[in-house]
Amino acid sequence: MHVRTSDPGAVPPPGIRRLLGGPASTAETAAAGRSGPLWRWAGGVALGGLGHYAAAAAVLEPLSRSPAAGPALRAHAAVTRASHLRQLGGHAAAAVLDGGALRALSAIAAAGDPSATDVWGTGACAATADALTGLAADALGRFDARTARVLLDRAGPWCGGPGHRTRVRHDWVLAETALVAGDPVAALGAAGRALAGARLLGSPRHVLKSRLVRAVAGGVAGEDPVAVLAKLDAVAAEADGSGLLPLHRAALLAGADLAARTGARPPSGQRGGPSAGAGRSRTGHATADRATPDGRRDPDARGRHAGASRSDTRSRQTDAEGRRSAVLRTVSVLYTRSDGPGRDLLRE
Repeated sequence: MHVRTSDPGAVPPPGIRRLLGGPASTAETAAAGRSGPLWRWAGGVALGGLGHYAAAAAVLEPLSRSPAAGPALRAHAAVTRASHLRQLGGHAAAAVLDGGALRALSAIAAAGDPSATDVWGTGACAATADALTGLAADALGRFDARTARVLLDRAGPWCGGPGHRTRVRHDWVLAETALVAGDPVAALGAAGRALAGARLLGSPRHVLKSRLVRAVAGGVAGEDPVAVLAKLDAVAAEADGSGLLPLHRAALLAGADLAARTGARPPSGQRGGPSAGAGRSRTGHATADRATPDGRRDPDARGRHAGASRSDTRSRQTDAEGRRSAVLRTVSVLYTRSDGPGRDLLRE
C-alpha cells in the first residue's frame, strides 16, 4: 500500500513545464543546462524532443550519476536517455538503463503515492512508472507483446490519473502493444485516452504524439486511409514547423507505410506529403544538417518537397517512395545531432 507523502517535485514552475511539454527554444534549453538538476533533466527532455540527441546525452548521462541530483532525478535522467536510444532503435541499450533506474527506485518509490504527485511527473513514483513503461516499450522492440503487457500492468498503479504525463505515456505504449498483439480496437481506445489526457495536461508535444498514435491506430483499424494520411501529414507538418524532428520522422514513416499498404494518396497538389525541410528543425548547422548517415552531402536536401528532386521527379515516384525520401532526409539531420552510439544505431 502506498502512503501519501508530499512529492519534492510537485507543481513545477512554468519554465519546467515548457521544457517538458515543448517545443522549447534553443535559448530555453541552454539556460536549463546552467541551472539545477530538475532544470537540467527537463532541458535534456526538451533537447531529445528536438532530436538533439548528443546534446541531450551530454546533459543526461552526468545527471544520472550525480549525487546532487538525488535518486529520483538520477532515475529520470537514465529513463529519458533510454527513451532517446529507443527512438533511434536501441531497444537493448534502453532496457539496461530502464532496468537500472527501476532497481535504484525500489526503496524510495514505495513510500510515495502516484495520485499525490504533480501531473508533469517529476518525482520518484513517476520515475518508476516511466521505467516500467519504458521496459514495456523495450519489449515491444522485440515484438514481445505479452511481456510488454505484463510490464504495463505493473506500471499502471504507479501512473497518475487522466491528464498526468505518466498516464499519457502509459496509454501510448498500451496502444502500441495492442497493435502488435493484433487488437486495433483496444489500440484505438488507448490512443483516444492518450489524446484526451495530453490535452488535459496541456502539453503540445504530448498532444502531437498522441495524435500520431491515434492516426496510426486508425489506419490499422481500417479507417479511411486518405483521411488517416491527411492526419499523419498534418502531424508531420506541425512537428517539422515546431522543430520536433523525431515526431516528424515517425509521422512520415507511418504515412509511407500506409501509402504503400493501401495505395492511398493525399488530395491533388499534396502528393508526397508535407515539406521535408521547411521548418525550424533545419536551422543551426547549415552544412552539418545536410549530411547523410554515410557522410555524403546533398546540397539540395534542405527545403525540398518530399519526393522532389532537382528535376522534380514526383510524377515518376509513388507517394510512398516520396515519403521515404523525406524520411531519409530527416534521418540525415538526426544523424548529425546524435552522438557515437546514436549514429551507430542509425547506420544499422
